[in-house]
Amino acid sequence: MRTRPVSSEDIEFFASTGARVVHDESPLGSEYNTDHFGKYFGSTTVAVFPRSTEQVSKILEHCNRNAISVVTQGGNSGTAGGAIAQRGEIIVNLRDMNKVRELDVISGVLVADGGCILEDLDNHVRNHGYIVPVDLGAKKKCMIGGNVSTNAGGLRYLRYGSMHGTVLGVEAVLPDGRILDGLFTLKKDASGYDVKQLFIGAEGTLGIVTGVAIALAPKPQSAQIAVLGLADFNRIQKAFVLARQTLGEIVSAFEFWERRCNEIVVEYEGYESPLSGAHEFYVLIETRGSFARHDAEKMDMFLDCLCKQELVDATRVFRDTQEMEQTWLFRSQMAEAHGKSGCMHVYDFSLPSKHQYELLVAVKRHLQDAGLYNVDDAPVKDVTIFGHIGDDNIHLQVIAREFGGVVERAMEPWVYEWVGSHAGSVAAEHGLGAHKGKFLKYSKSPVVIDTMKSLKQLLDPKNIMNPGKHIALA
Repeated sequence: MRTRPVSSEDIEFFASTGARVVHDESPLGSEYNTDHFGKYFGSTTVAVFPRSTEQVSKILEHCNRNAISVVTQGGNSGTAGGAIAQRGEIIVNLRDMNKVRELDVISGVLVADGGCILEDLDNHVRNHGYIVPVDLGAKKKCMIGGNVSTNAGGLRYLRYGSMHGTVLGVEAVLPDGRILDGLFTLKKDASGYDVKQLFIGAEGTLGIVTGVAIALAPKPQSAQIAVLGLADFNRIQKAFVLARQTLGEIVSAFEFWERRCNEIVVEYEGYESPLSGAHEFYVLIETRGSFARHDAEKMDMFLDCLCKQELVDATRVFRDTQEMEQTWLFRSQMAEAHGKSGCMHVYDFSLPSKHQYELLVAVKRHLQDAGLYNVDDAPVKDVTIFGHIGDDNIHLQVIAREFGGVVERAMEPWVYEWVGSHAGSVAAEHGLGAHKGKFLKYSKSPVVIDTMKSLKQLLDPKNIMNPGKHIALA
């Protein structure tokens, strides 16, 4: 179904629901129409800010009846363009739905509006002895409904797992305006299909997530970070195995980045490197436990084993809270720093660890053979990788002098074919968004893709929700 332009009568209706409405005859500003890294641009002239699930229901019912397409937007911190209204759709932004509905301090379950900012929720539950399991570099801006809708992974996936495991219930408004009340707050439920899972990773194509029930994790009583300098990627893999064996259940994160990533953060963010001297690779290991002395002893034993096996060139341990925050800031701002260094073509893959460094080598060779890298005035300035070793998620950055053009044509679909041929996923945690759906065939079977399309057709037969993105491109 073709969408129609929004009329003054539509705008009057949106306002009559009690929602706040921002509109103009020309496209709204970059706050609404530009993605986080300035790669994707929209043309919406209308942004609607509902304050309740009932208002969202009325808005979607009206849009469905009148063939008005909708893009859901929260903190607009995504990197795949999924929250950008590229076809001039209206934006439904949940930032005014930001209330904590319930916190059960006995069972450790939080129920909150979809527009709650992740860091605000985490600060709230910390006062009661808990943390929100997902932790992202964009936590000051991203919203819990968007985290669910994109199946956000984050920095401590190794310890706390995915949204598929920690989300207990979802309240969502379907495209026709019906409210799906699935805010179940118990951890065990075997009563039929687990419908909430459909909305985790759907990126606003099946409805709008207006409420979330999430299982919290206990606030750790002790924490520490070790940063390692290593000579090659093989040593990272050996260090990871040793960490799992030696540190066991207290390991909460195992991050890595390569030398050029370290240089980019120092240069463009102005942060001090966590290790003195230059190293080919860096690793950040965090532990979270309940007994500081015991955890410190385990970390010291682990580092001693690394040194005895000659796996590391340098180590540094951080146990002061402020120093740990600064070290995490260095790692979490890595994407921001890359974005400042040039036009960042970012690729977010899951890939077996044995192939992760191979990817970097293959990409550099491919671009160099095409005359695009490592030559005078090359269109590509840098090629880097960093990521989460514990969950096989790797981020590949190709820093170019401009978006699209010859660099994108050289990389795509070649890089997606390469990842698919090495048993990887074309989208690990950033989602499919406005671009990657057409490459889904490299990591999903035709039957899986057809099943996804059938679900979309069933729940959104008029195709008003985030049209032209996600599974629509497959």
